Amino acid sequence: MSTNSPESPTDAQTSDQITISDVERIVRKEFDTSTWEATEAVLASHVTLHLAGKPGGVGLVLVGPPSSGKTTVLEFFEGLDTVYRSDDVTPASFVSHDASKSEEQLGQIDLLPKVARKSLLSRDMATWFAGEQEDIYKRMSIMAHLLDGNGYTRDTGSHGERGYTGREYRFNFIGATTPLPPSAWQVMGNVGNRLLFHEKRGTSDMSQIVSDVVCGSEYPEKVARCRDAVQTFLTSLWNDCGGFEGIEWADDPEAGVGPILSYLTELVCRGRAPIIEGRVQPEGGHRIAGSLYDVARGHAILHGRRRVTVEDMQVCARIALSTIPEKRRPLVRALLDPANGGVLTTRDVCDLTGVSKPTAGKRMEEISILRFGSLGEVDGDGRNPKALTLRREYVWPDSLRFPWVES
Repeated sequence: MSTNSPESPTDAQTSDQITISDVERIVRKEFDTSTWEATEAVLASHVTLHLAGKPGGVGLVLVGPPSSGKTTVLEFFEGLDTVYRSDDVTPASFVSHDASKSEEQLGQIDLLPKVARKSLLSRDMATWFAGEQEDIYKRMSIMAHLLDGNGYTRDTGSHGERGYTGREYRFNFIGATTPLPPSAWQVMGNVGNRLLFHEKRGTSDMSQIVSDVVCGSEYPEKVARCRDAVQTFLTSLWNDCGGFEGIEWADDPEAGVGPILSYLTELVCRGRAPIIEGRVQPEGGHRIAGSLYDVARGHAILHGRRRVTVEDMQVCARIALSTIPEKRRPLVRALLDPANGGVLTTRDVCDLTGVSKPTAGKRMEEISILRFGSLGEVDGDGRNPKALTLRREYVWPDSLRFPWVES
């Protein structure tokens, strides 16, 4: 396929005329809706670099099974001056410690000054979420501190305290990973982490899969066309917005945004909360609310606006539903989906998850403990299967389209 197709930014429009609608059209044409939705989330996160006075960075991780296209999306952003890619990121990378190296040498290999005022891209975060809970907790705590946006210092033994402080070391983090193990989700609700997730679905269309294999030689060209569109748009936007912290955000959001933000924040905090001895222990909502609102502001910037509207909250809705543990997510999503009428039976859960009735019952009890739904019997006579009924306070907002409804 020619790179001068009608959908290419080099055809029928100059580089500084490409719009976010053009980018969407190109990504959808070359790939699919799922790829565009993930790209949109990364775009909205990345452009928060323009926001002045923002207290911290945005951390967004694309999560999906192998070969679902997560790294394809990240490829669209590689090569930008405002993006730094590293596939071997560890907490120790940001401020190094090596007794055999001088302070000057350590400064040259420290990651934090290299990513300051940029978005850090990491294609594989699986090792961050692996291992013992204590190790995961330590990594997530450091990441939360880094994304707070005030730099990072550590005691390094032979070199004493070293590191970097100040708002000039703010950065965003964009990563990709396969589905997280339960141990990692258990930690997430305990550290007040800034990390948000966006599900990247693979295609189940066999004809599309066969087409991708047969026409596989075109894959690099497809990626190149999307990369050109994304980077042309972002480069123009960077200049128009005055670069890093070039936008002073003053406008209040559109009416209706506040209740939606509160709803989605509660959804994340409660959805990934640990349950200890039968009691839910949700994290505080400040970091999550701030991160979701930043993504919404980023989405507004993409569309040339300086005011958040309800439409900007759609990407946040996808993120909120993705930032819930894999085991809970199908049940929470199905219970919230207006198309299901707010009721899930044991049979529904078995069909949805492929688990046995006893396991389905335990998962329904967990959702009940989280207070998303109340658990009872279908007809109340003690012999029929259990049913979860959605609590009124978690009814999906009328002004939001429910994500991922197949057309």
